Amino acid sequence: MERQALLINEKDNVIMAIEPISKGEIANAGSLKIEVAEDIPRGHKIAIRNLSAGEPLIKYGKTVGQISKDIQAGAHVHCHNVNDITEQLEVEAQEELLKKLKGVNAGEIKPYRTAPALSRTAIRAYRRSDGTVGVRNNVIIISIIHCANNAAQKIAQATGAPCITQEGGCLEFSDRLYHLVNSFICAGTHPNTYGVLVISQGCQQINPDMIIEPIRKSGREVYHLCLSTDGGFYSVVNQGTRIVKQMRAKAALEERVSCPVSALTLSVHTGGSDWTSMLASNPVCGVALDIHEAMGGSIVATAGRGNQIDRCGSEDTLRKMIDIGNRFRADCKIRNGQGMSKVNPTPGNKAGGLTTLEEKNCGTHQAHSHCLIRDFLELGEKPRGEGFWAIDQCHGNNDSFDCTGAAMAGTHFILFTTGLGSMVGNACAHTIKICANQQTMKAMPECADFDASVFLWGEKSLEETAVALYERVLDYAEGELTNAELIGDYSWTIPHAKSLNGDYPAAPPTCPVLE
Repeated sequence: MERQALLINEKDNVIMAIEPISKGEIANAGSLKIEVAEDIPRGHKIAIRNLSAGEPLIKYGKTVGQISKDIQAGAHVHCHNVNDITEQLEVEAQEELLKKLKGVNAGEIKPYRTAPALSRTAIRAYRRSDGTVGVRNNVIIISIIHCANNAAQKIAQATGAPCITQEGGCLEFSDRLYHLVNSFICAGTHPNTYGVLVISQGCQQINPDMIIEPIRKSGREVYHLCLSTDGGFYSVVNQGTRIVKQMRAKAALEERVSCPVSALTLSVHTGGSDWTSMLASNPVCGVALDIHEAMGGSIVATAGRGNQIDRCGSEDTLRKMIDIGNRFRADCKIRNGQGMSKVNPTPGNKAGGLTTLEEKNCGTHQAHSHCLIRDFLELGEKPRGEGFWAIDQCHGNNDSFDCTGAAMAGTHFILFTTGLGSMVGNACAHTIKICANQQTMKAMPECADFDASVFLWGEKSLEETAVALYERVLDYAEGELTNAELIGDYSWTIPHAKSLNGDYPAAPPTCPVLE
């Protein structure tokens, strides 16, 4: 019996099972037909010829690992017979690209493509007095100390407003305190924010005015209630509920006006990746972001650790990315004695067929568009123009961390690709979930805002599907609610400073990347 498989690139020495294949069955990858030597789970790799130990594992036309033991044609290629050499591959690629980009500056970057014909070039949105454009009129509640979290959450439950809480707020060292305050200010001044209610305990380390004044200067409504001076818990909850309802009522009366599509800032994140992400959701998302660049829009996304160097548009940007990657790997090694490739891909990724971090990166990067990176931003810094801007990724890269970092840059929406499913939203930058796994969408219908399986199974072309996704983004920009909003997921995870593991640096920047 023949089962469906796929040869992604003519240079590859593996094919991928599109459906489960049993030992003795034929994996049919077009003109290539391979009898499998063992049971192969869906999404996993099959050797198309005998592979010897020491050979490169090639997928997407690129080396993504190293064969660790001899493999016969038709056998399962996965963690048990492949070494992850991601760090080595990154260093080799850096050396080559440094030569290519020597003397190239960011001013030479042009959009990757031209814009297709779209249903509109303008959207109906809210113009803010600070010059920004919002696609939502959110009223948010911010607890600036863990002691006030419960009161803030009670007000959120009574009003349906997004609520930002945190586990600290006292005994914070200066670096962490800066990022804590900066995170609150970014939320309060976000383009999608209409008004803010700040809740404090009264004895916390943070002076509420550090947050309130920047928010007020941005033109947003902002109120402050303190548990120790405004009557205690029940009084603050009652007053806060009334204030939030009043602000939401006023926000509902504001009218949208015509704004150019280029006023939107978009971001991208991949979470719960599987084989459908790599083959469909990510490429579709990437082309949609290419379209946004062509429309004159801004894109921000976390990047770094040296694994997207071919996206750097100048020598300066490349050197920054290399420095970020070197610092990150050194920090991981000093703190944990091992590199990121030892803990990533995740167990769920591996179950879905991903074997090495480089393989995961190659698939993930398709979601980040073909746009060249213009420069790096610090956490909370806004893009300085159109095109693609990268955020230093080392603040942490799980779903909620990453989405919060994007939101702090003023992102309106995060295009969030997922194969295994995710419910993660954000208090300010709402997530638009893109999925091509029909089983996941059936099991968790709330995890998908856009069905990319039409491209996976050949019903529509990549261009057609990407244009349809971009049009849906514009629908959401004009007020249609995403699933994360409908279920009320308003996550906001306060980023660390520079390191995934804590404040930077544990290791000096001169630490060698490799032994």
